[in-house]
Amino acid sequence: MSDFIQELKHDHHVIQQVVAGMSAVAELLDSGKQVDPSVLADLVQFLRVFADQCHHEKEEQHLFPLLAAKTNASTRRELEYLEHEHRSAKQLVAQLAKVAAVYVHNPEVVRYRVIDLLQQLVELYPAHIWKEDFLLFPLAQQNLSPAEQQGLEEKFESVEREVGEDIHAGFEMLAKKLEAVVEYRNTGACPLCSSAA
Repeated sequence: MSDFIQELKHDHHVIQQVVAGMSAVAELLDSGKQVDPSVLADLVQFLRVFADQCHHEKEEQHLFPLLAAKTNASTRRELEYLEHEHRSAKQLVAQLAKVAAVYVHNPEVVRYRVIDLLQQLVELYPAHIWKEDFLLFPLAQQNLSPAEQQGLEEKFESVEREVGEDIHAGFEMLAKKLEAVVEYRNTGACPLCSSAA
């Protein structure tokens, strides 16, 4: 497997860890608990910077245009639909940011809106990632020359440098932190609940 595909799949793995965390946070809220507002702020920041500015940027600015130029109309339509899903995620995150700001001061007023937005994101990402991992990436592997694949690796590195490698690493740590709330389902100890819960 090409290095550029491994890098995108690694991003997907980190996103899936956070999506599992979002699902668990939604369950906690639905069970009547309050999560620390910083958790929602972290989720918004992760989705804006890691998922959108870093990962989606690699795909939309570099991979998708290259692939669109080398494939058929059907593939180009699929690429357009993937970009549409990126925009849908961005809109949901913008709404989540607004609601999370209200949650800081009055969690009960927006509890169910937070749950709804988290659940919409949880529904969107797994199917989107599956399409990229199992349909798009094999197509890229087949259609792009070794030189084009090497060029993508260099462009992806440039995107990560712009975001900041320390920031990128920090988001990977957040993904691991969110795994703790997934474990809560098994242990009953809630690491992300606020003291008011």
